[in-house]
Amino acid sequence: MNVPKSKPFEILKSLPTYGPMYIPISQNGKPFYYEGLPVRFYKSDGSSWVANFETGITDFNTIFELETPYILVISSGKCFIINPDKTQPIEIFGGDYINCLSSNDGRIILYNDTRLTVIDSKGNYWDSEKISFYGLVEMKISENNIITGLFYEPTPTDDLWIPFEYNIDTKSFLYDKSIIRPYYKKFNDSFVENKKPWWKFW
Repeated sequence: MNVPKSKPFEILKSLPTYGPMYIPISQNGKPFYYEGLPVRFYKSDGSSWVANFETGITDFNTIFELETPYILVISSGKCFIINPDKTQPIEIFGGDYINCLSSNDGRIILYNDTRLTVIDSKGNYWDSEKISFYGLVEMKISENNIITGLFYEPTPTDDLWIPFEYNIDTKSFLYDKSIIRPYYKKFNDSFVENKKPWWKFW
């Protein structure tokens, strides 16, 4: 099968039924025998091999080319950084990523339900602090590398989705009190209205 030289990988529909045995790639290095994410890699010498990547716990699968020769493979939310010329990953992390964004300078911003992970073109990565109790939605990135979206915040009376901003250059979580205040005012007002003096039992 001919694949352009500029693309050193190919996601397969299933594990091949003939040819050399696939190589299982797992977090603990132990073999496994179910079908994960099968990927054919093309080495710099023209030969190829098939990797069967262990899966995470989501349905998010994709591959990014980083700076040569590194490739980021995301298998059901689990991340592997690998050199196609070698059959062992350089890094394995995550397991529950649900989607990603891309910055203009080539960084990849992965996110799960609680926080961000930023990966640069060389495969270096870092995690943000916890942003959400459980849920990040409507995620976008601006030209000046500000991540915006809604985070989930449960309260005794409501389940709130609150706007947020996160600067991936300064690694800082930005709160806009003028935006957030109406959400908490709704909660605080209802709490005050229902509040009774401790000595009134009925």
